[in-house]
Amino acid sequence: MATTLCYHTLLGSTLYAMETKRHPAILRNEVTSPAGTTASALYELEDGKFRTVIKDAVWACYRRGLEMGTSAFSISIGVDFVSSPRS
Repeated sequence: MATTLCYHTLLGSTLYAMETKRHPAILRNEVTSPAGTTASALYELEDGKFRTVIKDAVWACYRRGLEMGTSAFSISIGVDFVSSPRS
């Protein structure tokens, strides 16, 4: 049941963000009550460097895909993935 709840939470959030075309940070701010449960969870994620870990993991995946010559990594989605902040 917890897995299903997690899936539906992520799916609903993703679909809502895509439909509204609003930046996820704006949506997050709209649903995060000051000193509430979500704010506490977000604080812990940021304190634990979650954003940095995720960013590094995505870049590692991308770089490895390029090394492997995977054609899927040549698909453009309108974002410049060629220049990395680590370049």
